Amino acid sequence: MITANLKHSMELEQTILKETNGLSWNSLQTVLDFIRFIKSREQNSITSKNDLTDQTMEKELSVLETTSLIHLEEEFADYKKIYPKEI
Repeated sequence: MITANLKHSMELEQTILKETNGLSWNSLQTVLDFIRFIKSREQNSITSKNDLTDQTMEKELSVLETTSLIHLEEEFADYKKIYPKEI
């Protein structure tokens, strides 16, 4: 599967090179600008996914922190009664 995708990708790259052959400098510049736009859009998509993952992780940690705090408060609720300070 990966080999087939790689082969297909290489064929596409070769087709793109053939299609740009003979284009004017201005047209080549437009193609380059479009390629950079696509790469930027893909990078932004990756960044957005990473941001979403970070937000999800922060939310989960917040819930965990709250849960831990509640657990500790329950655990030590009667601590002074159960373990009075000896004088």
